[in-house]
Amino acid sequence: MTVSISYFSLASIWALALFLAIMIPRALFHLGHVTVGAITRKPVPSDRWLLAIAVAMLICAGLALAAEVFQARTQDLLAQSELLVLNLLLFAAPAVLQVLRAFFRRRIKQGRGLSHVLMALAILSLPASMATATAALLQSTAAAAPADSPATAIGDSSYFTDNGVANDPVDYPIATWLQKNLAFTHTFKFRHGVNFYRQIPVFTGFWFDETTDVLSFDGTDTFGVLVSPITFVRANWAMALAVFIYKLVCALVLVAVTFDALVRPLVDRAAHLSRRTTK
Repeated sequence: MTVSISYFSLASIWALALFLAIMIPRALFHLGHVTVGAITRKPVPSDRWLLAIAVAMLICAGLALAAEVFQARTQDLLAQSELLVLNLLLFAAPAVLQVLRAFFRRRIKQGRGLSHVLMALAILSLPASMATATAALLQSTAAAAPADSPATAIGDSSYFTDNGVANDPVDYPIATWLQKNLAFTHTFKFRHGVNFYRQIPVFTGFWFDETTDVLSFDGTDTFGVLVSPITFVRANWAMALAVFIYKLVCALVLVAVTFDALVRPLVDRAAHLSRRTTK
C-alpha cells in the first residue's frame, strides 16, 4: 500500500518511539521496585508521577491487546456505542503525565535535563500517540470510505472524511505546498491484509493538525495550514467530543509549559528581589 507521510507526522512518530523506548523501562522498573519494597516491607523512595505513567502505560497496553484479541467484539461495541472512541484519549495519558511531572518537579536539579528532554518528546509524540489508538480502535470496522475520498484507507467513514484541501486545493495554498514539498510517499508491503499500522501515518497527520490548531490559537485553521488529507465527521458527537477533550488537554499543556518557561522565572526573580530589599 502506498502512503503519503508528512515530515511532521514522521517527526511525531519518531518522538513517540523514542519517548516509549526511554520511559517504558524506567516506569516499569520503578513500579516493580516500589512493589517489591511494599511486599518486603522495605519502603523505597517513590516518584508518584512515574508510578502514574507506568500504570497508564499498562492500561494502554491492555486496551491495545483487547482491541487486537477481540476484534469482532470491538466491532459490535463500536456499532452499539461510539463512546468507545473516547478510550483513545487514554493513549495520550503517559505523555501528558510526563509534561506534568516535569512541571511539578522543576526545582529538582537531579535528572532535570532528561526530564525536560522527555517533556519535549512527550509533547511532540502526542499526535502519534492518539493516531495509534485511533487506528487500533477502528481497525475492525467494516464500513468503507467513499472511493473518491483520501480517507479510503480508513476503516469507517462515519468517523473521518476528506478535508477541503482535496476538494478545493486552490483555497488551501499553504496546505497544498506542504503536501507537495514537506511530505514523501512510500510503499509499504503488508502480508496480512488489513493492518492498522498502515493507518497510523494518516491519523498522525490528523491529530498533528488538531494539536497545532489549539497551540496556535486557531492560527493554522484560519490560514488553512493542514498536513493531513482527512478531517473528522462533526456529526459524530463522540468523535467531536474526543477532539474537544484532546484540544483542552493540549491547551492545559500549553499553559503549563508557558508558565514554567516564562511566568515562573519572573515570579522567582521578583521574590528574590523582594527578599534582597527586605534584608
